[in-house]
Amino acid sequence: MYEVAFALTTSKPDSSTVAKQVDDWIHANKVYCHTLLSVLSNNLFDVYTSYKEAKDIWDSLILKYTIEDIIDKGS
Repeated sequence: MYEVAFALTTSKPDSSTVAKQVDDWIHANKVYCHTLLSVLSNNLFDVYTSYKEAKDIWDSLILKYTIEDIIDKGS
């Protein structure tokens, strides 16, 4: 679609990276941050709105729900 999925798997490039790659990452990160935040409930939105990178939101959500699944299956 927008070829921005890499923002979920890579952190922000450092200053030695080519400017085009940094710009592409910034755009992808913005798209995914807005997308992820737009589908969260109000309670979760309040928690994750302070995150600056889509990768951090994504990783945190995966961890949160993986742990909940493990706990639920262990009961």
